[in-house]
Amino acid sequence: MADIPGPSTLVLQDENCNKENLDTNFEPERKKLKTEINLKEKDNKLEDRLSGILCCAVCLDLPRTCFQCTNGHLMCAGCYNHLLADARLKDETATCPNCRCEINKNSCTRNLAVEKAVSELPSLCQYCSCQLPRNQVDHHQRELCLERRAWSSWVHSVIGAQRWRNYVDHSHST
Repeated sequence: MADIPGPSTLVLQDENCNKENLDTNFEPERKKLKTEINLKEKDNKLEDRLSGILCCAVCLDLPRTCFQCTNGHLMCAGCYNHLLADARLKDETATCPNCRCEINKNSCTRNLAVEKAVSELPSLCQYCSCQLPRNQVDHHQRELCLERRAWSSWVHSVIGAQRWRNYVDHSHST
């Protein structure tokens, strides 16, 4: 009997229908535009979600070289090798940290699709904070970043000045 609407709910439904039908100035609730993104959606970008999905099950970093167990759980090459070496030292069989299935060099495979997807995710240059695909950041930082060149020349000038001071101090003390 709780499913059957009572007289008060029927009256409310009728009043709303009448407003829509009788009032020519009645406007339905405005729909949100696609550009109106609330803060929760803004923080939930595709890149952030993919980073959480594609990360290593052990260290939670994005892997450059990615291995997966027979159930599809991902590990970076460093953690994969560490798990195998730890198990060998303990004279045990290595297991996946997620599902505990046995892992070895023959059962785990590289996941090239994950490696490619991770290489295309955006990353920041540590010097100029420029956002680039991960596969271009190393080259940018090594060859193209103007901020690095300024930082590196500053470091070399400071190191050179310290060496000169050490040389002068050392030569006068003898």
